[in-house]
Amino acid sequence: MSGNKIRPSRWYYLLAFLLPVFACGLTGFLVFRNVPKLPGALDAFNVKQLTPVIVPGSAEINFPRSGAYSIYYEYRSDIYGVRYVRAQNLPRIICQLTSKASGEEIELESTFVEGEIYTTQNKERAGVLMNNISINQPGVHEFSCRYQDGRSNPQIVLAIGPNMIWEFFNLAVKPVAAIAAGLIVFFFMSVISLCIVIFVAIKRNQSKNRLAS
Repeated sequence: MSGNKIRPSRWYYLLAFLLPVFACGLTGFLVFRNVPKLPGALDAFNVKQLTPVIVPGSAEINFPRSGAYSIYYEYRSDIYGVRYVRAQNLPRIICQLTSKASGEEIELESTFVEGEIYTTQNKERAGVLMNNISINQPGVHEFSCRYQDGRSNPQIVLAIGPNMIWEFFNLAVKPVAAIAAGLIVFFFMSVISLCIVIFVAIKRNQSKNRLAS
């Protein structure tokens, strides 16, 4: 009787089976939560999502959500039927971004990289990353720029919109990280499951041998 009491129940085998199943479900949940909704997620890579601003001058920009945005210098652009073709080198211009709701001035992080450019298929628009912006409070912001020496010409085009590098991270890296995390959980759950099966099998066999003797 005592040997029968220490014999582990067969229900432990069911537990060992359910652990990897749970890990698979968790992996699927993580991937579902981190995979961007297509095709909407691809809109961030469309230059039509960028708001063009002619400077020197000012304009109101609406940021619909908090997160990372960027300012691009469009050295080749076509705005309202006017063609702008400028040197690719960034002009000496000073810009400010201020929240209309709070009056807070938003920091513009300088990230100009000469080779970090975008261009449309028809090559009508081409730009280079100039500044990164971190928006904490969505809403309308006032954007203004001026030349350091106060002159008003030549006019140039800046485009404000999604940070394409950050959007690429959301689109590509986060799902991969979710899958990797899920596989790690699955591996450890499988190891635990195997240990449970071996332990229960050994204990049940030992109990059976005691009863037989």
